Amino acid sequence: MTPKQTILAILLLTLSITCIGCIENTQADPDTTINARSVEEYDLAAANNAFAFDLYSELQDGSDENLLISPYSIFTAMAICYEGAEGTTHQQMAEVLYYPLDKSILRIAAKDYIDTVNRDSNDYELETANALWLREDQRLVADYEKNIEEYYNGNVEKLDFEGRPEESARVVNEWVEEQTNNKIKDLINGQSFDGYTKLVVTNAIYFNGKWKEEFMEHRTSEETFYLSGGEKIQTDMMYAIRKFSYGETPETKILELPYKGDDLSMYIVLPNDNDIEALENNFNSHDYEKLKREMDEEHEVNIWLPKFKFQTKKELSSPLISMGLTDAFTEFGLSGITEETDLTISEVIHQASIDVQEKGTEAAAATAVEAVDCAMVDEPIIKEFRADHPFIFFIEDKRTGCILFMGKVEHPEYDEITAK
Repeated sequence: MTPKQTILAILLLTLSITCIGCIENTQADPDTTINARSVEEYDLAAANNAFAFDLYSELQDGSDENLLISPYSIFTAMAICYEGAEGTTHQQMAEVLYYPLDKSILRIAAKDYIDTVNRDSNDYELETANALWLREDQRLVADYEKNIEEYYNGNVEKLDFEGRPEESARVVNEWVEEQTNNKIKDLINGQSFDGYTKLVVTNAIYFNGKWKEEFMEHRTSEETFYLSGGEKIQTDMMYAIRKFSYGETPETKILELPYKGDDLSMYIVLPNDNDIEALENNFNSHDYEKLKREMDEEHEVNIWLPKFKFQTKKELSSPLISMGLTDAFTEFGLSGITEETDLTISEVIHQASIDVQEKGTEAAAATAVEAVDCAMVDEPIIKEFRADHPFIFFIEDKRTGCILFMGKVEHPEYDEITAK
């Protein structure tokens, strides 16, 4: 690949979840995703969630490290690129990201969901935003610009990427910081801009919510957490006993922790044995949905959950190519964005952080895409949910069923960025 054939996609996030390993996914129904004939037929949440499990499967590398992504952030940033995709790139993006081939359907579905996310609430903060940063001498295709502004709320601003790269990076980074409540800093490095950089697309999502019923701080105590390799560490473990929505199988337990307002929840999936890899290798979106359907609120549950706060960083271009998104990285298939040149993608980097405490969760995510010129019982039964070994969790918008963040906790006290 030459320098002219490049888009840089950098994804940053901050939230209260982690990432999964080799999670399998059942194939989404193409009749309700890529072949959907109407907005009513297309299920954006199902498409987003199917992509989430596919990507997690590709990200599994057998390591025992924390991992975190925001499927919704990636899904949305790539949708803005998809709006300008043509030919085989258009087809591949639809197949890999479960977009409808009819772009007008995705536009309406995306706008409906953006409006849902940005709906004001007194109970929590949840906002998403999109922006496009265009090189001064470039012009967006009129229809593309109109659709991005109308359906993705994407504002357009011009920058001098070539002449003033550091200043351009500062402007983009300040926007990201503002949208994520200063949780994501220095997303873009001015050194990534060169004479071929024509466009940067940014997406940000921010969430700050309190638990519907907070954990009492005086009940938090230092307890043992068993790592995947058998080592033991001491960590702050939150404790509560109350009625939770709970389910179990011979291999797994699932627990719902609702946030105040009941629009969003965290779901924790805990293997009964300390073998997170076995769970990941045999857990898919169908299993996840089935576990949720079988949950009930009949029993009181003793819950021990570690406080955790960490950051992760992943390079996503190789996983996306492995999933079938080849032409977007090698051909000139993004031909419907700027009038002067066709664009393609070179790199996708995803960085995330998470903070879960007694009061609740704060999360933020940002995605930047740089495009360059290519030219029930009688007696109460108390259940026990002791998350003292690695587990998977999801933050989900219950209004739509869309997974906003998903991840895995391998080490609850890990608190520095790692890049691979």
